Amino acid sequence: MMADDATTNFVKTYAGDIYIPLREIDKELYFPLNTTNQFFKLSYTISGNTIKMRDYSGTDKIAKINQKEVQAVSSLIDGRGDTVILNQNDTVFITGQTDNYYRLSGDDGSTLYVLKDYVTVSEIDLSKIDFYAPKKVKFNRNGGKINLVWQYVGNITPSAPAVKHNGIDILSPTWFDLIVNGDGSVENNGDKGYTDDAHSKGYMVWATITNNMSTKGSTAFTTKTFNNSGLLNRSVAQYIFYSCLYDVDGINIDYEDVADSDAAGLVAFTALLRNYTERQGLVLSIDTLIPRPWTIEYDRASLAKYVDYLAVMTYDEHYAGSPNAGSISSLPWTEEAIKATLKDVPASKLLIGVPLYTRIWTVDDTGKVISNPSATMQAVRNIVSEKGLKPTWLDREKQYYVEYANGENTSKIWIEDSRSISNRLNLISKYNLAGSACWQLSQAEDSIWEVFDGMLKKNKPMSNYNNSY
Repeated sequence: MMADDATTNFVKTYAGDIYIPLREIDKELYFPLNTTNQFFKLSYTISGNTIKMRDYSGTDKIAKINQKEVQAVSSLIDGRGDTVILNQNDTVFITGQTDNYYRLSGDDGSTLYVLKDYVTVSEIDLSKIDFYAPKKVKFNRNGGKINLVWQYVGNITPSAPAVKHNGIDILSPTWFDLIVNGDGSVENNGDKGYTDDAHSKGYMVWATITNNMSTKGSTAFTTKTFNNSGLLNRSVAQYIFYSCLYDVDGINIDYEDVADSDAAGLVAFTALLRNYTERQGLVLSIDTLIPRPWTIEYDRASLAKYVDYLAVMTYDEHYAGSPNAGSISSLPWTEEAIKATLKDVPASKLLIGVPLYTRIWTVDDTGKVISNPSATMQAVRNIVSEKGLKPTWLDREKQYYVEYANGENTSKIWIEDSRSISNRLNLISKYNLAGSACWQLSQAEDSIWEVFDGMLKKNKPMSNYNNSY
């Protein structure tokens, strides 16, 4: 059961079979209880090595704890009983109430009391349905600047950051991919534990959905999907269902290598998805390449009507296949892309793309590129330190630059660091943009989030970050 009848009927009609990934541990397969518990009509708690489960009998009211670290007591008589800490989103069973407290029944049969303000009572009898995804309270930035950080996911989701970085608002794991040459179904790599962990630390989670652009045949199958209502509806229904199953707060569309002729199809897909994200209270965003004659597959003006945010991927100015060495994202190139995008997209919806990586360009004596592997911020810092290099500031690109002998060749690096990123973030205030979107988490130094916090949240000047090297 979804937030309303229209969404419920759409998902039931078109989603088809859904799949939940298992995890192999010591040659045994395990299913995720935190994802499947609703299907089994039960709740559970974990204490040490013990899992306690309780079925939804329908006789007790089912509720959720709605705040972090809520204190419950085993007795309302002063000085008696013990205090128990309940976590946000814990399922509890209400067996009675006083004027100010609910009486709860624990999974072990114990009785607890908790203030009513800390409990949200379910309006649905979960013992009678297989799945329930109520409408969320949709995020509104209320004029503040936001920073989204993508997190690349293969088959297994990496951990969310161990602590809350004030410079990160949204984590966007690449979880759901259209299966190329399939029946419209979506490959599911979601992890409910990741969402729960991220939420507990204060992050929002927007699941990134893709058309599997790195897979052979993706462009042709995307065209087929856009022109086949059965394939299109199934993909959208599964994106919505999986997003609700993993309790995310939004969906980020990353459809790339789309045929030029499919610009209208991408808009129609986004509009259909928008209808149901709105009903579920989910934020919807989309990623686009920079405006160029060869990126007409993105009808930015039309797309902007159906999304809350549009992230322009202002990186890969020089990319893996570039014939010449150069910056990943020089400031003039980035600013030009922002100004061009603003012709079609309101500033209040625009997120500037920020690379957290660079490339190590090795060229021969003619300038021919021999190799250009990507490198993390920390890897570059290590190279600079180990080789005793002195970076040079490039005032046009607004980046530090180093080069060094590499056998008979020369290696060159246009560095991404706090100073280059502060110049990029300065464009957010200059053009009053909504915020930024960073690729990707594992490539960053933890210290870089202080720059985002300082400039996006505390209005610190970029001059505070002028001396990274």
